[in-house]
Amino acid sequence: MRSPQIRLNGRKASEEKILDAIHSLITGSGETHYPVSITQTAKMLGVSRQTIYQYIKKMKGDRTIKRTSTGKLELPKEISESKFYRMSLLNPIKSDKLVSDWIDDLQTRKGGEPVVSWRSRVSAVESVCNTCKITPKKLIVSEKNTEEILRQYVKMYRQGNAVMEMRFAKNSDDIKSVTYRRVQGVRDFCRFYGMNWARGASGIMSQKIPNHAKYSDIRLTSEELEMADDYIKKTWGLDSDVYRWFWIGIESCARFNALYNMNLDFTKHVSLKTTYIMTVFETKTSHIRGGKWIKYITRKDTQKSIDLIKSRGTSRIYESTLPKYKFHVLISNQLKQIYSHLGKSVYFQKRPNHALRHIGAHYWLSKTDYNFGLIAEIGGWNTIDELKKSYGQIPPEKILEIIG
Repeated sequence: MRSPQIRLNGRKASEEKILDAIHSLITGSGETHYPVSITQTAKMLGVSRQTIYQYIKKMKGDRTIKRTSTGKLELPKEISESKFYRMSLLNPIKSDKLVSDWIDDLQTRKGGEPVVSWRSRVSAVESVCNTCKITPKKLIVSEKNTEEILRQYVKMYRQGNAVMEMRFAKNSDDIKSVTYRRVQGVRDFCRFYGMNWARGASGIMSQKIPNHAKYSDIRLTSEELEMADDYIKKTWGLDSDVYRWFWIGIESCARFNALYNMNLDFTKHVSLKTTYIMTVFETKTSHIRGGKWIKYITRKDTQKSIDLIKSRGTSRIYESTLPKYKFHVLISNQLKQIYSHLGKSVYFQKRPNHALRHIGAHYWLSKTDYNFGLIAEIGGWNTIDELKKSYGQIPPEKILEIIG
């Protein structure tokens, strides 16, 4: 009988990888570092116990799980201590009173709304506790103790011994980003219990954003924008989701979720030229005006594309019926294709959607002689400093033009 297919990380996997994953979980030889029961393994992989047994029968060589003389599997016993430490379906770390109270705060902190990154903050505390084999209570003993725990975590992470969030996650090579996320979660947990680090703290507890302001020069020149426009029209057409996504993304400077949820309604303003005035809601700035920002779509071809989709009764700027995560993959790949055509790599390929926000900043700044105050309003930046520092580095040719 053929074993049912198991997906790892949401993707189809070969039988070899599935066997490796099951063996690692049951024996505790993988990233979990703890043996997991057959029942728990089945729940984690979303299959039945019978399916797990079918795969165990196929194991050979080093992957084999020993049996007793009566044929019964010799399964390692999971220690009660590890059952508490790891966040699992049966013994979640969230059941700890300190953690559950903190989660209640995270989920209601923004005027009854949750902190956007609350899940990643809980996962950060989970990973630190699992890796360092401590209870959450140990994190709030003293500042010095917490710093020592995080230094220990980073050391173990570098050695490849960090316990991830039980999702077959791979260790990132960017230790700065990993440390930032873990410290963010731990600091939030500690702050809830009255233990704070001064703003601007250095060392392991620093919350200086990795690579912050490193990409303020990301842009497309007017010639490259024309090339992109021509390429999109020839490849997908003016009346395509990617055409609207690309140009509305640039003129609105909106983030992915804001664009995805953007309503197609607009007010037409006519003076020297026609402008479509639209609205987006940015969850990241929900504490400012409820996240509401007014956007100005001025390009005639973008307006024509909007008119075409609106004439078909669509309420969003796209017609795709794919689930959100699949749409994200599709639109990201199309954007990468556009950037590749322009010879753009690195940041454009790594963050294709967010690159539109960078491109949009320079698009508008160049049109307004670098009026940072106006563009902060148009693009949805809370402060002029943030726009200048992270998005709006004045290009050399503009400086040369000014200084003659």
